[in-house]
This record gives sequence, C-alpha cells and structure tokens, in this order.
Amino acid sequence: MASPSKPQEPLDHLRLALVLGAAVAVSPLAMDAYLPAFPAIAQTLGVPHHLVELSLSIYLAGLAGGHFLGGPLSDRYGRAPVMLGGLTLFGAASLMIAVSATFGQLMGWRLLQAVGAGFCVVSVPAIARDHTRGAEAARLFSLIGLVIFVAPAAAPSLGTLLLWLSGWPAIFVFLAGYAALLIAVLRLTLFTGPRPSRPEREPVRTLLTHYGQVLRSAAAMRLLGVQALVFSVMMVFITHASAIFQRGYGLSEGAFSAIMAGSVAVMALFNLGNRGLLRRWDPDPILRGTVALQAATLLALFLLTLADPPLILFLPVLLLGIGTFGAAMPNTFATYLEHFPHISATAAALMGGLRFTVSGGISGISAWLADGRLWPVAAMMAGCSLGALLLTGARGGAGEPS
Repeated sequence: MASPSKPQEPLDHLRLALVLGAAVAVSPLAMDAYLPAFPAIAQTLGVPHHLVELSLSIYLAGLAGGHFLGGPLSDRYGRAPVMLGGLTLFGAASLMIAVSATFGQLMGWRLLQAVGAGFCVVSVPAIARDHTRGAEAARLFSLIGLVIFVAPAAAPSLGTLLLWLSGWPAIFVFLAGYAALLIAVLRLTLFTGPRPSRPEREPVRTLLTHYGQVLRSAAAMRLLGVQALVFSVMMVFITHASAIFQRGYGLSEGAFSAIMAGSVAVMALFNLGNRGLLRRWDPDPILRGTVALQAATLLALFLLTLADPPLILFLPVLLLGIGTFGAAMPNTFATYLEHFPHISATAAALMGGLRFTVSGGISGISAWLADGRLWPVAAMMAGCSLGALLLTGARGGAGEPS
C-alpha cells in the first residue's frame, strides 16, 4: 500500500499531537467545564436541576450527529474546511448559550455547539492517519491521548473558577475563545498554504456508499464493537462515579475530585506504557492483551462488590480496570483506520458516532438497573469488557483483515 501523501512541511509527532490533542479537547471541555454550574444554570433559567442534566444528553446526541455528517464531508471537501467550519459553529453557539434567556434556547444552541464539536473532532483521527500508519499511527494516537487527558482532569476546576469569578455564562464565553484561538493555531500550523488540490471529486452519493464500505468489513465491525464497549465501560463509570464515591462512600467534593484526577493519571500511565510497547509490537496484539487485562480486572471488581468492600480494596481494582482505557483506545483507532486509508474521516465518523450512541444507551440502562446499588454498576462494566474481549478474539484477532 502506498504511503499517504503528506504536506510539504509536515509537523513532527510532538507538535502534531499537541495541535490535534488541543482540537479533540474541545469536546471534553464542553462536557466537563460546565458541570459545576448546573445548580446556577437551573436557578437562572428557572428549571429543575434534572432538566439541566438533559443538556449533557443532547450534547452527546449532537456530537454523534456531527461525527456521522462531518466524516464524509471531510473526505470529500478536505480536512480544513470541515474542521475550521465546525470550530466556527462551536464558537458561535457557545456565545449564544452564554446569552440564552430560556432553557429551550440553551438546549437548541447546545445541540448546534455539539454538532460543531463533532465536525472538529472527527477530522482528528483522519489527519493522524493522513500522516502516519501502523504502529507509528498508534504511537501518535497515544501521544494525542496524553494531551487529551489534561482536559477532563482540569475542566471541572476551570469551570468552578469561572463560575466563582463571573457566573456560568463565562464558561461558555471561555469555550468560544478557546475555539477562536484553536482556529488561529490550526491556520498557522496545520492548514498553512493553499488547499491541496483534489483531482477527481467523487459524486455526492459516495457520502453514503463509503459508510457501506466500512459496514461490509467484518474486521472493521469487530473493532467498532471493541471500542464502543471499552468506551461504554468509561461512560458507566462516569455516570455513577459521584453516586459511588460521594453517596456510597461518603467522600467530600475534594476527595472525589482527587479520585477522578487519579483515574486520569492511571490512564495516562497506561498510555505511556503503550507507547513503549509499540516500539516492539504491532497495535493489534497489544489491544488484545489490554482488553484481556481489563476484562479480568473488572470481573474481579464485580466479585469484590458482592462482599460490600471497603474503599481501600475497591478503589485500586477499579482504577486498574479504568486505566486500561488509556492503552485500548489508541490501538483500536490505529488498527481500525488501517482498513480505510482513503476514507479515514468517514471511517472515524462511524466509529465516533457509534461509540457515543452505544455508550450513551448502555450508561442509561446502567442508571436504570443500578438504583443506588454498587454491584449492578460493576456487573455492567464487566459485561461490556467481556464483550470486547470476545470481539478481539473473533477469527484470531480484531485486526485481521476481513
């Protein structure tokens, strides 16, 4: 297979990872920075607290829609117009959220904000695939992951500071400013010079037929399932984290924040270890080993919860199971995109859209089943991980060509 064409002055891996990581960080910043402001938003707009929580659900729906639509557009019209257009929409919608006078207005602009974020984020793995392949791509995805981990760790504290300084609208003004700064950075680093010529633009109908090409690949579909289930483990954890630690174990807000930061730190450690392993092995066997470790750990966690464990026993096992996310995700991305070098944005769109759709559904089911109990949460996490393990072992490995 011929190596993909590169820009005339390609960025080194570190600078490329910083730029792309900053682009992906748009989404976790938009999801996590305003979480401390839920009570203030509810009070300002005169709605119950639980309705404000719906703004997170509608964001996930818009993010999935932005992936599904933005991926094919990126393959057809190029990375720059889709990514920069998405950031422009994200920034404008963020400003409109800040001046929303009703909850309905906030929800409408929140949906458009998420679509813009989806346009931006879906282009990132495609750009990484444009520059690299194989183990090199997995190392780049791991490096991007290290940059991304900063956002969910810092966003709640940043939101709390902005809320204290100026009120909840300041959070969305900050997000708009972040988008504007990112547009400038992308123009100065990644999208310099004239837009590359595309000698033969494919017909519009290929926006849909490319999805069919991905769906017909058995190996790709297994990898889609692996990532959706591994990501669902993370979403189930996030959904129930506050209930587990603050209500169940009675921890303070500070202790809870420390545990959440600790989970990000463990994921970062797995990510760093993954980069070292990729110097000796291909992404696919590392992926299978990582998912096997996660499944074994979460099965042990489930058995542990049946005995109502103290925090000192529960927490290390949980953090180990969650930490594997840091190695599983980049290897899944790299192995999956190897199947689609010429429609990588469309392939990434399908992966991202299904990831948010499946994980949102599973986390919602877990909320209904748990009803304040710990063991159903652990059972759901273990079930997702065991399902991912079965998929990685199908026909000798998830990365085997179909």
